[in-house]
Amino acid sequence: MGDIKQWSSRRHRRRHRYRRRHRRSESKDEKKLKDVKVARPPLEVVGDERKLVQVADFGFLEGGQLTLTLEDYQLSNSTSPGMVAFYVRKGHAIGNVFPEPSSPTGDTASDSACFLDNSFVKDELDDQVAEIHNVPVPFTDPWIIHLEVGSQEAGVWQVIFVNCKDTSVSFKLTVDEVNPGNNHLSAGDSPLPLVYGISSFAYLSAAAYWIHLLLIRKDTRVFRAHWLMLVLMVIIVVNKALQSAKYHYMKIGVLSGGWSIGFYVFASIKGLLSILIIVLLASGWMFIKPFLSSRDKSVISIVVPLQILANVASAIGGEAALGSADWPFWNMLFPIIDLMACGIILWTILQTRKNLGTGSTADGKETDVLGKYKLWSSFYVVTLIYIYVTRIIVQLLQAILPFQYVSWFGEAVSEIATLSFYVFIGPFANNPYMQVADSPDEEDALDHNSSAHQESSIRLQAVNRRD
Repeated sequence: MGDIKQWSSRRHRRRHRYRRRHRRSESKDEKKLKDVKVARPPLEVVGDERKLVQVADFGFLEGGQLTLTLEDYQLSNSTSPGMVAFYVRKGHAIGNVFPEPSSPTGDTASDSACFLDNSFVKDELDDQVAEIHNVPVPFTDPWIIHLEVGSQEAGVWQVIFVNCKDTSVSFKLTVDEVNPGNNHLSAGDSPLPLVYGISSFAYLSAAAYWIHLLLIRKDTRVFRAHWLMLVLMVIIVVNKALQSAKYHYMKIGVLSGGWSIGFYVFASIKGLLSILIIVLLASGWMFIKPFLSSRDKSVISIVVPLQILANVASAIGGEAALGSADWPFWNMLFPIIDLMACGIILWTILQTRKNLGTGSTADGKETDVLGKYKLWSSFYVVTLIYIYVTRIIVQLLQAILPFQYVSWFGEAVSEIATLSFYVFIGPFANNPYMQVADSPDEEDALDHNSSAHQESSIRLQAVNRRD
């Protein structure tokens, strides 16, 4: 009987130690999950049949860490042959976007071909610039991959989810990317909080100076258009401050939901107001005529909805996780719509310039209108340079610069160009672009068909004139 009790006691102790070890292992996983801080929402896919999904694209410095946490992993056909894996391309392996999958014989990939069968994948594995991490079978929830960036591995890392099975897949993937100093921003994004903070202060200084011009200076002719520009400056100040806060919290690994909502709200208001002011300027409303023709109204009715759609695309694309099914669509839609709006603005400026050239032949108005024609030509050149720099030069810089400068330097150039453009058209003392003609005869000389529109329009009168 004593032997039985001793055996039972030993068995009980062994079982207790096993349970204690089991609880310890579970607590380590739970602690590891709790310690993970992410600056971006997790990627959740349901019934996804894509064979390749790029789930991460991040600029790492030496000493950075990448952690992938896969949860709720399910296959619609778990018995299908093939593998499901994460393909990690390290910094110095990145030259171009990863090639399309092809068969081992070099032919175009069929639906059954596996991306991991490509010869370049084998070459990258042999060169130790890439790794393959197979999702285990049976799957253990959660499954965690943790990688550290070595001394020769700094650069832009790509993580690609590869599904070589004939099945759809569902999972939740949390990607935690950390650079040294607990920095959760990519190397090229790290200075963005400072860039946007300085930009907000610069716009605040411009707004304060414009308030001084509008309220204190005695040599400034004040129109309602000037106050509209001031409102735009205040909106931009708040928008850039919120953008700086958003990236600051992303940098320290906090999901900046509230800051992001405020940023996108003010970004939408700023986008609508700025595009409206530029269109009004392009049509000559603040410079030539205090009324809007039917053509001008048509342009505004086209550009404003485009800007609203562009803001929606920017918000959805900015908050969607990389790798989600709709992420490429929204991020492709925004630049297309933006370029369309810019094209309409340039076309409007050219039409106004053409009308000025035609109006220069009016009797008694040649000298004055020719002067405005030359002034409008310079406005066209400045607007063209602004659009070219912010839409094309910035993209070229992001394509050729090292990964440490790829985002923040382009954004800094864009902010400088935008502020310079607003200062150029802003309400500084007697800005010729913000002074509306006082003489009705002068307006008739610019557009012979304007009288019908003048009768039904509201004239822009000076709010306050100071001699």
